[in-house]
Amino acid sequence: MTDPYVKPIESLLVDPSLFTAPYDAALTAGLVAAGVESTWATRPQRQNDRQEIPVERVDAFFYRRVDEALSLPRKLRAVAKGLSHIAGLCVLVARVIARKPDVVHFQWTVVPPVDGIAIALIRLFRPVVLTVHDTVAFNGERISWFQNLGFDWPIRQADRLIVHTRTGRQTLIDRGVPADKVAVIPHGPLRLHVTPPTPEAIADRDPRWTFVLFGEIKPYKGLDLLVEALAALPAATRLKTRLVVAGRPRMDMAPIEARIAELDLGSVIEIRARRQSEEEMALLFAQADCFVFPYHQIDASGVYFLTKAFSKWMIASRVGIFAEDMREEIDGRLIPVGDVAALAEALGHAIEARPSGALPQASDSWTAIGHQTRALYESTMQSHARRLSPPART
Repeated sequence: MTDPYVKPIESLLVDPSLFTAPYDAALTAGLVAAGVESTWATRPQRQNDRQEIPVERVDAFFYRRVDEALSLPRKLRAVAKGLSHIAGLCVLVARVIARKPDVVHFQWTVVPPVDGIAIALIRLFRPVVLTVHDTVAFNGERISWFQNLGFDWPIRQADRLIVHTRTGRQTLIDRGVPADKVAVIPHGPLRLHVTPPTPEAIADRDPRWTFVLFGEIKPYKGLDLLVEALAALPAATRLKTRLVVAGRPRMDMAPIEARIAELDLGSVIEIRARRQSEEEMALLFAQADCFVFPYHQIDASGVYFLTKAFSKWMIASRVGIFAEDMREEIDGRLIPVGDVAALAEALGHAIEARPSGALPQASDSWTAIGHQTRALYESTMQSHARRLSPPART
């Protein structure tokens, strides 16, 4: 509940592509509890998408005409979306000038060079906070030269920065960002919004030990390493093993599928190459024995904060949030990044020992995260006001 004696703050938050709608919705609840009136600048809701952020808090003016323009050729669609992004930023700047929010909070920079220009313009009128979810550009995956160009420029333009891990903060400091500009505010727990599956549905499962790699399938998530590690297991162990890869592909799957066939792992690996409904997620997570995160690179992971509530064993690379949050041999096992042999050993141990994960520790609540974010807003507003104030006469 909002404290009636706390002066409200108006925040305009920006997630043009709705990259992290569940996170956005949870953060909104925390901010409202802390007395921050939040409005989101986003794209329109897509067909079959769940309305995560309360509709009354959404101003969906990004990509209105091109977000689902599937009739356009692929390359032309990318150009149209880029131009639409620039148009959306112009609308955003106009909204800031007209509505005068206390602070503008960018969650993502989609096209860093033009986003940096928008941030610089907005800073002439209002303080700007930027959450750097990924301190390495798009977690090292291949992106267009235009997206990669000037990745750090918006970071340097913003008044204050938020990261979710101590490692992420140090990464930015090592790149020359002043230490007092970077605040660590944790990522909170995420949850599904569906009725849990029945015990009968959960019991109707494959008897093999089931590993799950969940989320959009991208190069940095290490599916290539997982395939090689499964192939390295003894044949008798593989007979007791199943891997479900579930998520919308964001990479060319042909080389992975060819490698799976070459290694004769077709009976071991099941790829559900599409976005999963929340009902499908709930059943998959309930039937999973172990969640795997053999990531090449990560700061914070929404999938990790969604799945950790299920108290299943986890195997993850010793990087980012996994290294900082997982309790070794209690929540699961950490392995060196890119080490196929260590990954194979961890998989084999899980299959034979069948460990269960511990009950999750009390996570940072979204209310606490909302109050931390509000405190950052307040200090940023004060420093921005001082920067714009004329010097005192002597």
